[in-house]
Amino acid sequence: MPTSPDQLDPLLFGHDPTTGIVSVHADHLGRAWIWKREDGNVTLERGAFRPWIFARDLQDVEHLGSRLVWNDDSAEFSVRSLKGEEGTLRYLLTGRDGQALRQEVLRGASKRKGRRIGSLREVSGYYGVGTAEQYLMVTGRTYFKGLEMQDTVRLQFDLETTSLSPDTGRMFMIAVKDNRGFERILEARKASQEGEMIESLMEVIAERDPDIIENHNISSFDLPFLVRRAEHLGVRVNFSRPEAPSGLWKVQDGGSSPHWACAGREIVDTIDAVRRLNLPSAGLKAVSQLFGIAPEGRVYLEGAKIAETYATQPALVRTYALQDVEEVEALSRRVLAPSFALARMAPRPYHRLPYAGTAMGMLEPMMIRAYLHAGVALPGTQAPGEAQQGGSVTLFAEGVLKRVVKADVASMYPSLIRHERIGPRSDTLGVFLHLMDHLTGLRLEHKAAARRGDPGEHDAMQSAMKLVINSAYGYTGAGRMSVFGDVEAANTVTRRGRETLREVTDALASRGVTLIEADTDGVYFSVPERWTAHDEKRVIGEVDALLPAGITLEFDGRWAAMLSHETKNYALLGYDGTLELKGAAFTSSRGERYGRVFLEDALKCLLEGAIERIPVLYRETVRRLHACGYTDAEVSSRVKVNKSQDEYALTRASRQEAVYEALIRSGRAWKSGERFTLYQRAGVGLSVLDDPEGCSYDAPFYAQQLLSGYASRLKKGLAPADFQQLFAQQQAGLFDAPLSEINAVWRVVADWRQ
Repeated sequence: MPTSPDQLDPLLFGHDPTTGIVSVHADHLGRAWIWKREDGNVTLERGAFRPWIFARDLQDVEHLGSRLVWNDDSAEFSVRSLKGEEGTLRYLLTGRDGQALRQEVLRGASKRKGRRIGSLREVSGYYGVGTAEQYLMVTGRTYFKGLEMQDTVRLQFDLETTSLSPDTGRMFMIAVKDNRGFERILEARKASQEGEMIESLMEVIAERDPDIIENHNISSFDLPFLVRRAEHLGVRVNFSRPEAPSGLWKVQDGGSSPHWACAGREIVDTIDAVRRLNLPSAGLKAVSQLFGIAPEGRVYLEGAKIAETYATQPALVRTYALQDVEEVEALSRRVLAPSFALARMAPRPYHRLPYAGTAMGMLEPMMIRAYLHAGVALPGTQAPGEAQQGGSVTLFAEGVLKRVVKADVASMYPSLIRHERIGPRSDTLGVFLHLMDHLTGLRLEHKAAARRGDPGEHDAMQSAMKLVINSAYGYTGAGRMSVFGDVEAANTVTRRGRETLREVTDALASRGVTLIEADTDGVYFSVPERWTAHDEKRVIGEVDALLPAGITLEFDGRWAAMLSHETKNYALLGYDGTLELKGAAFTSSRGERYGRVFLEDALKCLLEGAIERIPVLYRETVRRLHACGYTDAEVSSRVKVNKSQDEYALTRASRQEAVYEALIRSGRAWKSGERFTLYQRAGVGLSVLDDPEGCSYDAPFYAQQLLSGYASRLKKGLAPADFQQLFAQQQAGLFDAPLSEINAVWRVVADWRQ
């Protein structure tokens, strides 16, 4: 980031250059607590602000009479006019007590509507945000200016429990570490020691004084479990810093599950950032292995056996627990860095950014801040327009194609937005395009600095800016969900995108390549056998020269072969033998381990041309299934339940569902949104996995699943007769072709000329 806050663009980074802010807490009475870290020390600043609401008109506050005063920030309730036409949100209501202000508006709205109105979201003509956001927007302050991630104190803790439910189990261990070299294991060998262990955790937090508290799945597991056990034991949980409201509370921020907050520290969940990456699994162990951050000598224990192992090998469980928090600290540095960088720009508390949408959660607050600071009205109700038109996605060929190249229309939609000046018509200040221009410029600077290896968090900054830039098109198309939405602008972007993509595909195809798939992410195509890597890049350069100014076609990779299965579902084989999978057909998180291993091995054989090895892999997998060569864990899958117990009870009599019946048979209690590991048990059916190392699975079921759920993914790359021969249950027929003569196939599914 720039060396001095004075160099920061005020529309992008806020108009107040204050450095070192690590946490902000604000309340409805207009009181603000601001913690700053400077030279390794934390200081508390107390601030004040007038809670506010944008309003289209004053009809819902007319009943206040003389209590509503014009342009008087000392009055109980005040109003001032903003620059804007009738129909826009051209009044700013403020009050000494923000909650009282909202209640008065809701009282007036209820009277006008003739029914109870409980939230501003139920009526049009208003815009309001939470108290911390109000403070940050009106002051122009943001978190972390002048700080890098390592300048903050980050503490990780992780619970080990005897059960997944705090009503049936307890905590027996808490592993704690921070990024300053501190590590500690807290233990409660006896149930009577659990309360003391919770109090010890509070003491550690107070002593280490972290700015940020982290864990993987801390919102859905660790904190609910901790709070419930503390309530049961009569122990008070307080994560807040001194001299501010104490405690720990839930924050329901529009998501499917609540998050948690306290005063003076930011509680962040690494699983929120991981979910944005759309990885095959969001689990800590799987992600750590994927990123190569698992500690050396990593201990792996099955969750259901940790408490049992602790009874006989406590040292092993201590090592396991400490390695958990070590992984979280390393994962945090990797996946939360973009959110940390965004906190310098967006007027939102840091703890909300990992799960906030980049459009309404980041881009829009920056725009609102600019309008608030300029004293300009927000847009009113959007005029109805035509439905949003999608982008172009075309599958030209399916099957196995060799010598595959990807050309990328670099940031197509953001580029079109910037260079053709496509922005919301209601953005009278031009903030949207200003942000796009400056974000793009700064991103390129940080990207270049990262490539040079310059010191600083340049990669995190450019990644953060890319997130917001890429949300611009989606924001315009969000319609009435967004303050500045403009479906007409969004449709202009997609129309120009389709035209540009057609220019690219026509120009490539006319130069002798075979088109495979094209969308806004890029174009995959197969090149003639005689072409070299230089030829591939030369052709992309020729097509790039034909495109309008500001639109760039870039080389984005080359592979030895590709199985094109369906739109956005494919397998790529690198020239170095690595396999890349894309799409739910190949990367479903519900896939069983035994099937995923077979599919990846079979795909490599198909793409490498070693097709004769596929039936060997298939028969060996079937043999192992029937010989109990897999564990129940290896054939199981993770399933998310979307109905609570009460909801399922209402429909069970008329429609029984296997997942819920399995939970009932197991005696498990569950809530909507929970995930369970299930498998098909011989003689029983779908069951909850109790013994991961057991072998009670239904072998014939999984043998059939291997064919229909995994081997079938190869069909597009083989002739029908060849597929049948490869996976036939009987011995080879008299007229079957030798396996060595079977070749992969492909076919055209869309003509580029049409």
